[in-house]
This record gives sequence, C-alpha cells and structure tokens, in this order.
Amino acid sequence: MVRISSISAWAGLLLSPAFCAPFTPNAPIITRNVLAKRAEPQTGDDFPDIGPHPTSLDKVEGAFNDAIELAAYALTQLAQDDNTILKHYFNEGDKDKVKNVFQTLIGTSNTPENPATGNEKLGNIFVQTDDAQNACSDGRTLAYMEDHNTDKPFIVLCPRAFSKKGVTAINGADPDKDSRYYINCTDLVANGHVSYLMNSLGATLLHEYLVGSPIIDQPDGYGPVNVYNKLDKTLALTNADSYMYYALEVLWTILCNEVNDFAAPRAGIDDDDPDCGNQACQP
Repeated sequence: MVRISSISAWAGLLLSPAFCAPFTPNAPIITRNVLAKRAEPQTGDDFPDIGPHPTSLDKVEGAFNDAIELAAYALTQLAQDDNTILKHYFNEGDKDKVKNVFQTLIGTSNTPENPATGNEKLGNIFVQTDDAQNACSDGRTLAYMEDHNTDKPFIVLCPRAFSKKGVTAINGADPDKDSRYYINCTDLVANGHVSYLMNSLGATLLHEYLVGSPIIDQPDGYGPVNVYNKLDKTLALTNADSYMYYALEVLWTILCNEVNDFAAPRAGIDDDDPDCGNQACQP
C-alpha cells in the first residue's frame, strides 16, 4: 500500500553475500553467482539485533532476499517463450514492458544468466515499524511507504506483516525444523490455486518497491482474485499487485514443480487472508 504515489525512483533491496537456496526441496535453482551485498535495509531501533533468533531484523533481511528472488524468477520466466502465466495478469503484447519493470528494479549484469545485484539506488529507504499515520489499524494494511520525493523515504511494516512467512533461509531459523517460518509447497499444492498462501513478507516489500510513477495501487487492484480475474489488463501495467502476484505465481510454479500450473483464484476463498481480516491484504 502506498500513501503518496508520485515517486520516480526505485527503492532498495538487501542481497546477501551468498545465494540462499529456496527452502522447497528439489527446486530448480537459478544460478546467480554475481549476487553480492550492494545495499542493506536501513533499519534502526525498531529492529534491534538482540534476543533469540530469528528476530524481526532477521525476518526483514530474509524478506529482502525474497524480494530480489521474486524479481529474478520473474525475469527468467519473461525470457522464455511460454507466456501462459503472463496472460493471467497482463496483455501478452506488454511482455517487454513488464520485463523492463523487473529489470529496472533488479539492475543489470554482463552475464545473461545472472540477472544482477540490484539497482544502484538500493538501500535508500528506511524500514521501520513506527506507524505515525496510524495506517496499520485499518485491518488490511501490511505495509506502506511515505516521503517518496524526499531524500528520506521510508517503509512502515505493520505488525500483521510479520505473520507472513519466508522463502529463502532466515538467520536463526532451521528450514527442516522451523517450518512455521517458511511457506511450504505442500500447502500450496494442496490448495491448488493462486492464493494469499503464496504471499511472503518479501512479496510485501516487493510491492512497495514497485510503486512509483506510473505504477500505483489501482482501485480494486489488490489481491489474487482482482488481479487475476477482474482488473482490466490495460490497467495492470500500472498496478503493483499485478506484478507481485505474477512474480509469486512464477516462483511457486517453478519451486513446487507444478507442471500443470496453479488454477485461477476463487473469490471468497483464495483472497480471504486471515492476516487481513479475511479479505485481500493491502501490501
């Protein structure tokens, strides 16, 4: 969710020095050896690195990894000839425009199979939990961004955002024992549809980073049902959740080895997120 939508710059992502393999077993892995720490999330007293791990800081840093993973998987899919997933969210003729959005976010690389280390403007956004606007109290908002056009933009993560799980390794959490911290393919495949179950904390961050001129939060543009089934695809290019759910469907189709893909989301089922009062969240 964005409170002010007149930004033209891209925000930052955290990249760990080494690639963290997805938690899902037997998942094909995209080789990106050039990934390096270019920027870290700017966090302050809201995220002290104390106490038992994983801390909130560990989760936020893991989410930065997940955000860049989502963009990278989206780019890899867009480089293929298969446009099946693309057509769920965008007009097929807009493929290059969608690709450019993710490429701008992730940065560039001289090696095609290594999508990059992130945009050079990474790390400019302060991440906090202090909700001065009291926007987190509406029951739907996971996060929002403020002060886009200043030299001190910031993202507020609402308490309910930390109910969202991770994908890549989280410091202090053992993927084999601490499954409560990770999205599990078993749950996604059992559901069988594109749904809020795919939404990670990293996806919430990705949504916020995507918002900027001309990408906004379109009216009725939140949630899997709206972006997949309802939103006019001519508006999808300027709707942040369309990009987020496209990347999520790509990621989980690959990681969960869903040869036949996930089915379309069902109204009243796959958009009713309990973390947001049984309605579509507003990342």
